[in-house]
Amino acid sequence: MADPRALDPAWDIRLRRYPILLLGTLVATFVFVIVTDGGSSTATGRLGGDFPAFFGAGTIAADGNIDSLYDPATQAAAQADLLGDESGFIMYPYPPYVAAAYQPLSALPYRLAYVVHTGVMVGAFVAALALIRPMVPIVGRWFGATLGAVITAYPVFVGVTGGQNTALSMLLIAAAWRCWHDDHDGLAGIALAVLLYRPQYALPLIGLAMLDRRWRTVAFAATGAMVVWAVNAALFGVDWLTSWLRQIEPLLERDAEINAANEIAPIGVFQAIAGAESVAALLIGGAVSAAVALGLAWLWWRRRVGLTERMAITTAGLVLLGPHAIFYDAALLAFATLVLLDRRLIGPRLTLLIWLGGTIHLTKTIGEVSPLILLIVALLALTTLRLLPPTDQAADGSDRVLPIHDS
Repeated sequence: MADPRALDPAWDIRLRRYPILLLGTLVATFVFVIVTDGGSSTATGRLGGDFPAFFGAGTIAADGNIDSLYDPATQAAAQADLLGDESGFIMYPYPPYVAAAYQPLSALPYRLAYVVHTGVMVGAFVAALALIRPMVPIVGRWFGATLGAVITAYPVFVGVTGGQNTALSMLLIAAAWRCWHDDHDGLAGIALAVLLYRPQYALPLIGLAMLDRRWRTVAFAATGAMVVWAVNAALFGVDWLTSWLRQIEPLLERDAEINAANEIAPIGVFQAIAGAESVAALLIGGAVSAAVALGLAWLWWRRRVGLTERMAITTAGLVLLGPHAIFYDAALLAFATLVLLDRRLIGPRLTLLIWLGGTIHLTKTIGEVSPLILLIVALLALTTLRLLPPTDQAADGSDRVLPIHDS
């Protein structure tokens, strides 16, 4: 593992002080936005991004109307006063127990609930970076600079402040990674069980743990999955899984049309280009996802590189596995970027280019499709090429023939 590179004292001071100013400015701006307007509006539009969907779901659960949780009219009514001047509603597709988890927040005034939610997500993001410090020493060496740089990356910033739960996903993935590093495989399984609210991330990681022969992780994750199933069954009935999937299908189809330009998963991107009904888009996108899944499976089964390298490659490709993913989930690329920077496999200029690359999503309106997938694929390829050793070299180099020492 590489040691953090040394800097001259002046730059070392800058990297410690400038992030404090940057983060202070972000906090001040957030407070200004919260206190300057009322209700669910701000000077730049509705307050909270996608948070109305979660707040509304919590309200539905609190009203004892969870049986109608996925009814469009019920969701629209719960969000009626939360969207500023916009009409319609934001789709809520998550399992029933997630709505129950948001029930306490729905008891608060909307603005206060959004502030609390954002604070929790910021805390989750900070904790995620703190957890990976032993595996990625550069994060611990310049924690403030890392925090400031990563949280201002466009997908991360939107995910943390836009009412989404991306930061929580990052925390749980980082927790599993850290637990594996510390040989606490059972705790890693618990983290992945909690992550089941995003099954497109939890299930692949549980599968990779199985390929890595981490049976305690699999056992604890399976036990946690049964607990999740039981909680949902108590809320939504014993047939909750089939009922949930059946009810969210039309919502997902409608949302796929509306959010086509925000898609970064291969199937979603190709459907945005060719149309949601395109069989070719489904086949091509599915083939790309399958290729990435097979590559990750081979990586974990063969163990040709260490855990940190595998996690870097995996988190770079994780958003490419499911049928749908939204642009802010590209925040997971931060893990791969930090590992590459720590190993001195990329320099500051390329790191800055990756940071700036997140803003390429803003050009989505040109072709009604997000070019952010190009950055994801490029970073996955870069991470794989830089971290995988030559095919004839083992991960630890134990079978490499050394030259005779010339005394």
